[in-house]
Parts: sequence; C-alpha cells; structure tokens
Amino acid sequence: MTGQNYELLTIDVWDTLLRRRCHPDSVKLQVCRYVALNYTQYLLPENRDSWTLLRLRQQAEKELGDDSRQQGMDDEYRHLDVYRRWLALAGLEPFPLGSDALEQLLLTLEQVEISQEKFVSYPDPTIAGTLTHSSAARRCFLSDFYLPATAVRALLAHHGIVHLAAEGVVSCEVGLNKRSGRLYQYLHQQFGVSPDQHLHVGDNPDADVRAAKKTGVAAIHFQPEEEHQRRRQREADFEARLPWRAPCGHPLDVPIRSRRIGGARPQALQAAIQDLLTAPLPSEWEQEVYNYGRKCSLLLVGFVVGIMERAVADQVEKLYFFTREGELFMEIYHRLTESDLLGFPPPPAQLLQVSRIATFAGSLRELSTGELMRLWNQYSIQPLHALLKSLGMESAAFAEQAVRHGLELQQPIRYPWQDERVKAFLDDPEVRAEMESHLNVKRAQLSAYLESAGLLDTAGRVGIVDIGWRGTIQDNLAHALPSVELRGYYLGLNHFLNIQPENVRKEAFGPNLNGDEAHGHLLDFVAPVEMLCNSPYGSVIGYEIGKDSVRVHRHVDEGENQIYEACVRHFQAGVLDSVSFWADFLRTHAYSSDELRPMALDIWSEIIQRPPPFLAQAYFQLNHNETFGTGGFSNKQRMLTSGEVLKAFISRKHREKLHQFLMENGWVSGLLVCPDVDSNFRWVLGWFLRALSIRRWIRRRFSPSL
Repeated sequence: MTGQNYELLTIDVWDTLLRRRCHPDSVKLQVCRYVALNYTQYLLPENRDSWTLLRLRQQAEKELGDDSRQQGMDDEYRHLDVYRRWLALAGLEPFPLGSDALEQLLLTLEQVEISQEKFVSYPDPTIAGTLTHSSAARRCFLSDFYLPATAVRALLAHHGIVHLAAEGVVSCEVGLNKRSGRLYQYLHQQFGVSPDQHLHVGDNPDADVRAAKKTGVAAIHFQPEEEHQRRRQREADFEARLPWRAPCGHPLDVPIRSRRIGGARPQALQAAIQDLLTAPLPSEWEQEVYNYGRKCSLLLVGFVVGIMERAVADQVEKLYFFTREGELFMEIYHRLTESDLLGFPPPPAQLLQVSRIATFAGSLRELSTGELMRLWNQYSIQPLHALLKSLGMESAAFAEQAVRHGLELQQPIRYPWQDERVKAFLDDPEVRAEMESHLNVKRAQLSAYLESAGLLDTAGRVGIVDIGWRGTIQDNLAHALPSVELRGYYLGLNHFLNIQPENVRKEAFGPNLNGDEAHGHLLDFVAPVEMLCNSPYGSVIGYEIGKDSVRVHRHVDEGENQIYEACVRHFQAGVLDSVSFWADFLRTHAYSSDELRPMALDIWSEIIQRPPPFLAQAYFQLNHNETFGTGGFSNKQRMLTSGEVLKAFISRKHREKLHQFLMENGWVSGLLVCPDVDSNFRWVLGWFLRALSIRRWIRRRFSPSL
C-alpha cells in the first residue's frame, strides 16, 4: 500500500493530522462557558450552567442531524446553524438584544470556538513521518466536522503543517460523512478519481478504515500507541466530570445543578496537582514551604477564577481588591488574565487600600448608638479605649471625660449600648463636639481617597474582593457610597451581624453561613488562612488629604513581617508560580470554579485540620493586628502550662480558663503539631480534647443529663 502511487491521498484531521489536549467536548464546553457568563441575565435560571448548555447544544446537534437525514443526507450540520438552534433551546429566542445582535453573537461564538481549537490542539508528532511513505498526485484533508474547510485549513496553518494537506473537504459543507461512506463517493465524483486510486489515512476504525474499504478505498489505520493512550485518558477524565453521569443508584433525571458539580471523582484535578508538585523547585525559595504553596494553590486559584466568572456574569465595571489579602488575590487575577484564562478579557482590577479601622468612622452617618451598633454587634464586650481606637481616635485624650462619667478607659463594658455611663459619655457636649468634628474629617478623608481611586458616589456597579468573614468593610463603603451597587466576592462568609445595606450583595467561594451551614467548620479557625494570604505592607490606618493627592497611611508591624519573610512569602511564591500551570489546565479543559470548589475546600480543610509543623510554628510566632474592635494586637505566643491543662480535667474554673485560651489562640490543630510548643503540653492537651470529645459523644448518645 505504501509502495503504490495513488492519484489521491486523503488524511483525517482529528487524531491524525491534529490532536487535542482535551476531550473534544471540552472545546464546546468553553463556548458554553462564554454564553453562560456573558448572557447570564437573559438565560433561564436552570440554563445558566455550562454543563446544562452543553447538553442543550448536543440536543441542537441531534435535532439538526435528524433533520438532515430526513432530507436524504447524512446527519450533518453546520456550526452557525447549531448555534442558532442551541440558543433557541436555551431560551434566547427571540434574542433579547435584537436580530442584529444575534447575528453578531453567532460570529463571536465561531471565533470563540476556533480560538479554543487553536489553543488546545497540536500536530500529531508522527503523522508527517507516516505520510512520507505514501505517494499521491493530490493530497487533501478529509474530516467529519461541523466547522468549514476554511477553519480546518486555518488550524493547520496555525500549527505550521498546512503543507501536509493544503486543501480538503469537510462533511458539514456537503451533508455527507465518512461514516456512511458517502463522503468518499462524493469525493470520487468531484475529483474524478476511482476508488482504487484513493488512499485514506485516519484513526477511526469505522469511519476511516471499514467505511473506506467498503467503498473500495485503500485505508491505513493510524493509531500510534502513546498518543492513543493519552487520548483515552482524556476521554476517561472528561467522562468522570459529567454531572449527568449518574453514580450507582442515582437516577439520571435528577437536575444537574442539584448534584455535586464535576462528578464524584476529580481524578484529573488530583493528577494535575501531582504533575505540578513534580515540577522542578526553584532554588531561591524555602523548598518545603514553597511546595506547600504549590500544593494549596488550587484553593486560591479556584477562588480567583470564581471572582472572574462572577464579575463577568454580574457585569461589574471594575473590580477593587481590598488590602491586605487582596494584594495576593489581585496578583493571581492579573496572572490569570495575562494567561487568557477565559478566552476574553475580564473586568479591569485595581487595589483599594482599605481596612475596617480606615473606613468605619468615615462611613458613620452620625454619632449615635444606632450607628455604633455596627461595631457593637461584633464586639458586645468592649472597653472605651477599644471603641475610640476603632474610630481612629486616641483614647488618652478622653481620660478626663471618661472619669467624669465613671468610666475607665481599659475596663471592659458588657453591652456598652445599654450602659448609662457610656450613653452619658457620648452625650457629653465636650465629647460629642470633639467626636463629631473627628467624624467629619474622617468622612472627608474617606470620600477623597475613594474619589482618587475612581469610586464616585454615582450610579454604577462595581465588584469588591476580600478574604471575607462578614464583609464589614464592604458595608462601610456601601454607607459611604449609597448610589453605588457593590458586589462582594469572598473566600468565606460568616453570619452577618448587621442589617445589610440595600446596595450590597455578597457571595462566597467557600462557606457562606448566611445561606446554609455547609463547610462551616472552615470558619472556626480563619487566622491561619489570613496569615498565608497576608502582605508585608502593613494595615491601612487612615488617609491624609494633600495638595495634589490623598496619602494612605499604613502601619507595618516588624514582628508580623518577620513571619512573612520567613514563611509566608515562600508559600505565596509557590502559589503564584502555579498560576500559569492552572491557567493552561483550566482553559484547556474548560473547568469552572464550581468544579474546582470541592477539591479547593478539601485543601482548605487540610490547612486548618492537618497543618504541617512549619505552618503552625510560624503562626504561633505571630502578633496579629486586632486594633479594630479590641484596640490592640493579639499575641499568639502566649501559652498555658501543662499543669493548667491537667487541672482542666477536674476543675470547671480551669476548664473555662482553657476554653478561653483556645478561643483566643485561634487554632487548636496547630497547637498540637507546633514544634515550639512543649511536647508535654501538646500531649496533655491532646488527651484532654479526646476526653472532652468522648464525654460529648456519650452525652449525645445516652443521656443529655450527663
């Protein structure tokens, strides 16, 4: 066969001339993602998921194929016809933006699909060598495909192999395919070639070999083992992701969105993490910490992918990333954008230098108990010193007035809004005049800074990004900018304690206890995650209006930065160096943040519940900034003795002391593995916690009275 000269040599395209780094339907899934994100507001709620849209596209393809077959042709269809039928099935008929916009969208979807094909495809490494053994007067590509021959030729040219087949025929343009054998017959008629003078090379045993031979065409089955096994693995990985791929006993008619997105077996993600961890380690970073950053990178990358998706779907004009953790998130965002993760540009991003203490006073509409409840709802026991520090004021300046109303600056006050002394202090004309003057200055400074950052109190919609927990900085900005719609995107959200402003909406990639309690345990110890996402540039403490600009004042704690230098920056380097890997992988396979979420939350759980010793060691050297609310820093180095823990076995008083220590400490699992904590203390604490757990189990199981 290879020694014979033929008049015509045809070559299959997919898995012969070109291969994909993904399952073929991942390309379609990327197009579905484009529609799901950019046209969310026009889609029915049940159709706003990429996988649902993929099923609808498959339905459109089947309907068009059936229509073609009823007309005496094979079950072929053209891509623009598919898009039109598909959008109608998705509920976009009539198209809400008009017929001209629909025609433009069809062309845009064509470009999205061709762009994705270019991104994921590559030349087969051995086909050129194989073709050197076959001689023919004319050489063409021949493909069962829904994109036209011009698109196929553009793909071949993109990869520099158009010389292997500069012309060709595609099934969608003639309505006949290789599977039926009729495309071969069509080619013979069009080219005036007899079947015995035609050699075809392709991978499919039915369409490229049996059907060809059945029409008298000589055929070579092209299936190099290494590439074929890769293809089979990609197919298996994709099948495992299918949301409608029902597990044992799981009915197929269960709605897609009610199941765990991405199936029950994220093998491809697990394999990707292993591939990432086997990459060479840069020598300039602390190896163990850097590699831990790579291992945990999917958590933060997945979070930022979710931010991108929501920002596009919500049509925000700009994203503002809050200091301090937002500095890391924004760098991830920029790197994903540079890698063209979505295939189109997401909204622009900007750093917003804010903090609770820098925005709270300036957001107060008046000096009143009602306004201060936004603070007291979070800190129901608070000394006057902490209240004044939270407002950005020096408490020493009010020492005399405090004494006059029977208050000590450092004395904790339970429910300060009910305390008559606090009420009298706030109503004191001297105090009120000083505080209202201060609040006026703070309002002007905050307003000036926000204006300098492009945030004006005019109608519009912007997104904000922060690590989360309750989103009170967003609340402050919402009060300061009542005309601006603020969409908040967070890693996690705890229960809101304050009434939410009308111009606020908040979403979380991880747990959101305002919706349900799922994964709520991840919010039990959040300080370690804050530490890993921290920046070395300090906390924003206020603003100063200058002649030509607004200066931002930040407080840098040297002790905190020592931990950053020793540990956190190495972790973050591992995360950031992983972004390009994830961008390529996620774009190639069209993963959504919903699919990443289960594994990302598993990683979060690992960080909190099974931390490596070096992470716990860094944490317990931390001096954590708690100026807002408490008026100072929380020193994580303070420990109890082993004897004090032993006494907790028999003494209620010491159990309460231990409980208070564990609450203030913020991370029990870290205590148990920290090498700097006395081993006897860790052993005794471990036994106490086990005994407490057993006691609680017995109480729940047998007798509430125990």
